[in-house]
Amino acid sequence: MAKKGEEAVVKVSTTSVVRPAVQTGAQTMFLSNLDHFWLPINNVQRLFFYTQSPLNDYSSLIQGMKRSLSSVLVYFYPLAGRLKKGESGRMEVDCNDEGVEFREASISIPFQDLEKDGFRRKSFFPKLVHDINLSVNENYSRPLLLIQVTAFEGDCSRGLPLAKPPQHARAVFKRDKKSPMSISYKALQIISQGITGAKIFKFVPDSSSSYHMKTCGSVNVEKPNELLQKWVDPKLKTEVIYSTFCFTDDMIQELKQRSGAASSFVAVAAQFWRCVMRAREVPLEEAVYFVLLGDCRGRVKPPLPPTYFGNCLSLGLAQTTAKALINSDICFAADIIQQLIHSCTSEAQINYLIDWAESPGGNCLSLVKEVGWEYGTNAVSSPRFPLYEIDFGWGKPADVQVATMNEIGIMFLSCAKDGGKSILVSTCLPQHQMEVLHHLLTVSVE
Repeated sequence: MAKKGEEAVVKVSTTSVVRPAVQTGAQTMFLSNLDHFWLPINNVQRLFFYTQSPLNDYSSLIQGMKRSLSSVLVYFYPLAGRLKKGESGRMEVDCNDEGVEFREASISIPFQDLEKDGFRRKSFFPKLVHDINLSVNENYSRPLLLIQVTAFEGDCSRGLPLAKPPQHARAVFKRDKKSPMSISYKALQIISQGITGAKIFKFVPDSSSSYHMKTCGSVNVEKPNELLQKWVDPKLKTEVIYSTFCFTDDMIQELKQRSGAASSFVAVAAQFWRCVMRAREVPLEEAVYFVLLGDCRGRVKPPLPPTYFGNCLSLGLAQTTAKALINSDICFAADIIQQLIHSCTSEAQINYLIDWAESPGGNCLSLVKEVGWEYGTNAVSSPRFPLYEIDFGWGKPADVQVATMNEIGIMFLSCAKDGGKSILVSTCLPQHQMEVLHHLLTVSVE
């Protein structure tokens, strides 16, 4: 047991490979342009904490998880494959049933210590997940899914059939024409009452004019990991602090009234964007950005089913100046975000994004390199995801935390534990900036 003041020790005892329960048949899976677009970006990693019943044997639970995982991989068979470069040099999934990595570990503190502390973030949280470092310039030979189960000191598994089998039909995004439309990424002025000096970036045919940005698809990203590090924060020289803010229903209703926002997301996002840019002390003349991802399953033709297992996300990017954002009231930020949502989720935008991603180097890193967005807030995840309904056979999670984030000032949204209308927003910042953000968010919602 770790003594008070000592760092908890995480020890990996076993690393094994779990394969599909039956052979799924060797095949190569086409990755759509939307899959390729997001391939270089590591996901935010979550931690799920469960209380184990003393009536359940731990080793039996682990074996049950492995059996359940093996069964479900029959349906989610691409996760048991490996990324490789095809003959054309394009990345694809070799569905070869090589399996996913399952790591068993232990930690030298009691689970009750976390419960008593309200599951507040600890320095060992990143050690409870796999370290994933993805490079798009090399064959990625590691498993596509890596799972770690960590037992605390003293301390599809339910055996139910799969309710909704996944749909893998990525070919819906294939382009039939030999030469896809030439697309550029351009900043277009927002034309809206109350907004001056704000722009929205759009994918547009090259024949369009005005506010033209250099075509990003031709940008060669030689060192993606270094580029991502610069994107995180080129001036960062100190350790970051993780915090989660709770926007209660009363706070959200007040923000909606002040901002004129129709949705809770827009109201919360507008307030957080303004406050985090102030906390980062962005020079007033600098450009600031808001980035969001839009689910387009129902907006492509033909519409994709909710069970589609693949990327169908559109990127939305808005720009203004720190001065305009900070010195204006919340309505200014809310209007920009609302305009951005309408723009990036249109059918035309998702089609242009697919065409743009067809070009060499047409992925998210190219946009990072070209646009820069050093001072930006990236809104990811959603409070609509029922995280506290995920039951592996021993009840619902006692808590869900963010283990790692890939960006400074990120806006990671999740639902409240009690199932109410509150919205949780997690982020990471250097300590001084985090202290300022705590003050700003507390004062601004009173």
